[in-house]
Amino acid sequence: MKTKNRIVTLYDIKREDGDWFSLRAYIDSSCNKLYLEGQDFTKLAKDMFGDEEYEYFYVFSTESVEKLKVIFNNDDVLDAISTFFHSEMLNSEFIELCKKNDIPYELYVV
Repeated sequence: MKTKNRIVTLYDIKREDGDWFSLRAYIDSSCNKLYLEGQDFTKLAKDMFGDEEYEYFYVFSTESVEKLKVIFNNDDVLDAISTFFHSEMLNSEFIELCKKNDIPYELYVV
């Protein structure tokens, strides 16, 4: 069972066209894994999947969390990631940072 002690909103963006994008992060304290939970509500998703809601999850192992702490020079990985995103949709930049630094993760789309 996941234990979400602290949840950080990385971004919460609603556009004029009605599309809405949200990404949150938390550490599961029972296993020290980092989770990024994304939820998008878009017309494109509705056209493609029949539902405007699109959810996805990035999961980072304990080892990946430790690598992120080193990369960001910060033991509070949630604070470091929040600073990296600074309330903007920087998913691709974050994933590129992980790839460049050999930080594996799992991606799940619901």
